[in-house]
Amino acid sequence: MGKGIKKRARIRESALRNRVKICSYPEIYGSAMRVMCDTVCALVDVFDSCTSFRPRVKITDEPFPVANAQALNRISWTLIGTTSKDQVYCVSEEPASQLRFVCLNCADRNVTDLISVLSNAQDLTMNAGFPTVTLRNIPINPNWTGLVITCQASFSIGGIVDTNDSGQTTIEVRYLRNPRVVYQSGRGPVLINQAYRFYVECLRTSEGRCQSGPSKVIRCSVDAQPQAKVFKWLKNGVVTSGNGAEMTINADMIGRSIQCAANNGLYADSEMPTSQAVLIDVYTPARLVETNFPSLRSKEGLFTSDNRIAISKEFVMECIVEGTPRPEVFWRLQKNNGEIVYVDCIRPQYIVENSLRDQKTSQSISGERLKASCPIRIQNYSFTGQYWCAACSRVAEETHECNPSLDTVASVALTVQVEGAPMESDTPPSIDRQYDAKDAVVTVHYCVDPEPSLPRDIIFSVDEHEIQIEQNWQNFKFEGATTNNTVPNCYLARLRINPVREDDQSRNVVLKIQNKYGSKHIVVPLKALLGGEGIGSSSFPAWAVVLICFFCIVLLLTVFVMNVREAYVDDVPRPIYQASGQPAEVMRCESRTDSAYQLYLSKEAVV
Repeated sequence: MGKGIKKRARIRESALRNRVKICSYPEIYGSAMRVMCDTVCALVDVFDSCTSFRPRVKITDEPFPVANAQALNRISWTLIGTTSKDQVYCVSEEPASQLRFVCLNCADRNVTDLISVLSNAQDLTMNAGFPTVTLRNIPINPNWTGLVITCQASFSIGGIVDTNDSGQTTIEVRYLRNPRVVYQSGRGPVLINQAYRFYVECLRTSEGRCQSGPSKVIRCSVDAQPQAKVFKWLKNGVVTSGNGAEMTINADMIGRSIQCAANNGLYADSEMPTSQAVLIDVYTPARLVETNFPSLRSKEGLFTSDNRIAISKEFVMECIVEGTPRPEVFWRLQKNNGEIVYVDCIRPQYIVENSLRDQKTSQSISGERLKASCPIRIQNYSFTGQYWCAACSRVAEETHECNPSLDTVASVALTVQVEGAPMESDTPPSIDRQYDAKDAVVTVHYCVDPEPSLPRDIIFSVDEHEIQIEQNWQNFKFEGATTNNTVPNCYLARLRINPVREDDQSRNVVLKIQNKYGSKHIVVPLKALLGGEGIGSSSFPAWAVVLICFFCIVLLLTVFVMNVREAYVDDVPRPIYQASGQPAEVMRCESRTDSAYQLYLSKEAVV
């Protein structure tokens, strides 16, 4: 029932109580109250009349008249494919003129597709002979389970439009879809050569034969409501004896295909949905066989002592790996600050090499062998660190098993220490200055290895005046250079300006660095750094601020005086008398104490 119905019901009950109280004791309330009694009785009759004409509304699964229809408090839609063959009806009676389905909690659950479906219900009133709408052959969403709908009937009595609602009905969607075979962890099989595969590790004998290795547990995963209770497993298309949701596989099942079927009561046993076939294949963990790191270290003209290499040098790292399935190779770099990243190879190459194979199965005994190459050109100091390659096997979707690890430096690694001429860092110069402070510190970032020799190899130049570390020139001081702990081989040079003056923005400031490989001049944009701080005290003269404030005050006072003068200056005197001889302005007021009239002249009429 709607809010209007409940309100009228409360008014009716109150009227009934008053009718009994007044009409039952006329001797107490007197004849004058009989009029009120009659009015109350008439109101009650009107309410009874209106209530008797309110159309009934029901949600049902059969298109019967509302008097014979069975109201549903729960509807079940069975989803086979994308639509449901189940039909739901809303039936009513005269004087209902319009029926519509309404979702009561779609907004709370942020469901919009059901609202669209309900608004497109089919009207069968003409065929049924009574108000009827239906939902049939509609697209079903499994997320509708738990939503509550009602049917609302609109009607008109005496020109007043009102509504009446059916009882609430809860939706239940029954479905079963997407059975698939997965590992116990939930990871699915790997798609290789157009076939889904699971891998079982085997222990090789000295002759290369595969013996039983560690077993693995797979399970049948299915999206269903209610939950699936019946499972079947198929090996090479034949049903096995197992009927649980899980199954153990080992080396004895290598070469066979596995499928699972599931049911939650929606299908016949012969029509149970079945997963795609998954091939059980042999798994040999990927491993690193050999690298060319020792030969790179000893290569003439490439590395110097302590694994040092000059900027612009080039070399190619190589790794040989093997395993089944064919391994994937990932190149990793740990920088001096501990960060581990993937190596940016110029044009990586992968070559499959011949390997020893079983004569019966044609499978590799020790696994597929792969030679991976990673060409590198040293461009800057960020190439400093430890390099290694990891041999990885993709045994499940989005899962790799790697040897060595991707996240730990391998025991076999290539250490690279980049050295060269000074370079400007990727971090631009910056300034540290408080709003009300008189001084500022400019920081310039640079990278170099080996470090410059102090004090002559690193200086600040201010208007061609060179300043070494701890030296001053006017209001500039070179405080020193410190190591940047986040970027290898990089440093920070600090220049203090105390105090900051107006003409400092026009200074020509340059950081000059040099070592045995070369030199670098880094221009410091002092004007942009000081001007970008938004500090008026340092970039705008104080006398100009005072002068502007003075002119603003004078302007405000002038405007104020002009407005006051205009308000108090008298207008041009007006004539006292008109052409008729009457005063130009007369005000007549009626006295509050008598009926006589008093005349008052305006101030211009008084001489």
